[in-house]
Amino acid sequence: MKILVTYFSQTANTRQIAEAIQAESAQSNETNLTAVNKIDAARLNDYNLLFIGAPIHVRGLAAPVKDLLESLPDNPDYKIAGFITHASSAYSKEGFESGIQQFNDICKKKGIAYLGCFDCQGRLTPEIHDMVQKAQNIPDDEWTEKMAECDRHPNAEDEENARQFVRDILSRVDS
Repeated sequence: MKILVTYFSQTANTRQIAEAIQAESAQSNETNLTAVNKIDAARLNDYNLLFIGAPIHVRGLAAPVKDLLESLPDNPDYKIAGFITHASSAYSKEGFESGIQQFNDICKKKGIAYLGCFDCQGRLTPEIHDMVQKAQNIPDDEWTEKMAECDRHPNAEDEENARQFVRDILSRVDS
């Protein structure tokens, strides 16, 4: 099977999970890893499976990944599995769940076999800490606690969970 792992990452969270997914899938498949902005959409039909990763921005998928998904042709031969990173300790659970739903909705609309989505806590970009804290109206002591939790991810356990996600997806695709 030929697999593409592609992602958009600004803080290295999503890239770190993409690398774990690539390492696992490459154990028994021809696997390429590339950033979303380097994809040649015309070459996607060369793959059987795409793992597509995005951070969650403003209650949805980051724009480059959403744009990629929207640009995919209807009814391609490849299947898609998603993966996201999010700062859920700073935002509501609904924020990252809406990103997962976007994967599902776009794939359904385009007739693409969608195999599910892996989600992982990640670090929040330091440059937007103040803006997010104010927007969420979180007191300083609580914010410090939340950011300490965010800063611990992704970690080795998250990477192993991503690898398990790959094994689960591959077991369903191969059967």
